[in-house]
Amino acid sequence: MRDTLPPDYHPLIPASKEQDVPPFKYADDKTPFAPQGREVLALLKKKAPEEDVQRVLDVVQQEAAQHGLEPLVASTDVYVTCILSLGSKSLSHVLSTIDRCKARLLALGPQSEASRRQIISSVVDFWHEHPGTAVNIIDKLLNYTIITPMSVILWALQDRIDRGRALANSQIYEMVSITMFKVTNRVRQVLRERNNMTLAYSQRQAIDEALPRERQGMRDLFAAIEDAVVGVAEGANDEMIERYEGDEEEQALVKQWGARWLRVWRRKAAVEEAVVGEAAVGVLEEEPVMEAVVEDVGGEEDMDQVA
Repeated sequence: MRDTLPPDYHPLIPASKEQDVPPFKYADDKTPFAPQGREVLALLKKKAPEEDVQRVLDVVQQEAAQHGLEPLVASTDVYVTCILSLGSKSLSHVLSTIDRCKARLLALGPQSEASRRQIISSVVDFWHEHPGTAVNIIDKLLNYTIITPMSVILWALQDRIDRGRALANSQIYEMVSITMFKVTNRVRQVLRERNNMTLAYSQRQAIDEALPRERQGMRDLFAAIEDAVVGVAEGANDEMIERYEGDEEEQALVKQWGARWLRVWRRKAAVEEAVVGEAAVGVLEEEPVMEAVVEDVGGEEDMDQVA
């Protein structure tokens, strides 16, 4: 596509976007932990035992600690970047690689919130020239529960807020949107099963007990979004107040983006409350009582009950 445009338009589509496979950052010796990164990639390619991979990651953690870095965050970046590089030929390749390494990835999350967010950072940074691919991978990581919805929201609207400029980034909105769709859809599914009269009452009782937890998780996410964007809309974001280096026109535009986000997500929250809130849910119904049916068959036989 770039070659079909006049040269004046080439800066709009950098040549780097024509690369089907992003460069492997650990191929550059100037990158921290480059030798270990290359070694982990080689081990993953030959499907070496997890113990071998862990030994290399232990070295990364030791060196990171010596340099004042968070050890688990550093090793997570190395490991995830190698997975992405190994599966970079296509989305199916990377999903296959993630599936093969899922046990270790699932173990990273509970150890540290920072490591969960680093998984997201590694994906977005590796595929920065192809943001749509990054969003697809984040979507799959949510399905695998390798990362949590709250991690995505906080990563997008705290770690990468960039004094509010992130709200004008379509990738950021798409990540937040797919995350919230998964959560709200999950709560609606729970409510549907709660009201599914084909299920035993005991099953629906168990679902009814889970519904408040699911609903509160959804509300917490909506609250996190509002907390992040209301400061931008009002120009009260800490970074905007203390270190905003843009001109007044840009700051006004950023505040407008904040106001748009605030309006959209408040409306979405209101819609979900109307669908799954306490007022909409009602009391859990027990099984309908089957009334006896009496049928007179020619006066010769009475059926006291018909089940």
